[in-house]
Amino acid sequence: MTASTGAASSTEAGLGNLFAQGLLLAGRDLRRTSAADTVSTMVVFPVVFVFGFLALFGNLLRTRGIDYAQFLPPAIIVQWMFSVAIGAAFSFAADRRSGMLARYRSLAISRGAVVAGRLAADGLRALLAIAVIVVTGYAVGFRFQAGTPAALGFVALAVAFALTVSAGTSALGLVSRDPETVSSTLHVLYLPPLMISSAFVPADAFPAWIEPFVRHQPVTAVLDALRALADGGPTAGPVLKAAAWLAGLLAVFSVAAVHAFRRAT
Repeated sequence: MTASTGAASSTEAGLGNLFAQGLLLAGRDLRRTSAADTVSTMVVFPVVFVFGFLALFGNLLRTRGIDYAQFLPPAIIVQWMFSVAIGAAFSFAADRRSGMLARYRSLAISRGAVVAGRLAADGLRALLAIAVIVVTGYAVGFRFQAGTPAALGFVALAVAFALTVSAGTSALGLVSRDPETVSSTLHVLYLPPLMISSAFVPADAFPAWIEPFVRHQPVTAVLDALRALADGGPTAGPVLKAAAWLAGLLAVFSVAAVHAFRRAT
């Protein structure tokens, strides 16, 4: 009995086990998504959205003195970080329905590895989407004008946003056994904070009664920081504001996700 308990403890404990097991679980999560789904979701659709919104609003925003090819890509990136987070909720709900979560809890593996594996898989999906959107943006005129460090900060902030939102959506996925319903619900819920933000038009284009909300909500904070990092000029204020929002949201979402994981069977 003691030997068995010791073996289980040695399998669950330690950073080495956490990383090794997390990588294995990340690989499993990535493999169960077909190549066709990955290409359509993370490659084709972002390209279509970049060219589509540019065609719709490019000339209109040019009359306001806005270079829409520079303005738009951060918005599409934020939109696709939401998509990554919705995929995390779908995966957790699917694992709960199939009994895989209960299986994880019965195995002598680090509980943190389940979360670490999901975060690693979501981070890779986010990086793929960011790369596709940036390359597409470059084709239409988007540029990183503040140098390599700011460009790396841009990518890091976008991934941090994806993982923060993933923590919140994962909490919803963990309390459901219906991945399709969770996914469709989240696709509706993410639209208001995205559309009522500076994603596709500047904040001053909104009616005066809602403009203060648009300017100070978290999605706009992240968008402002991404644009500052891409465009150059003062970046400390926008980045600190976005980081503060993400830190607060991550604290709340992480508590909810941990609580949901402990209750999931």
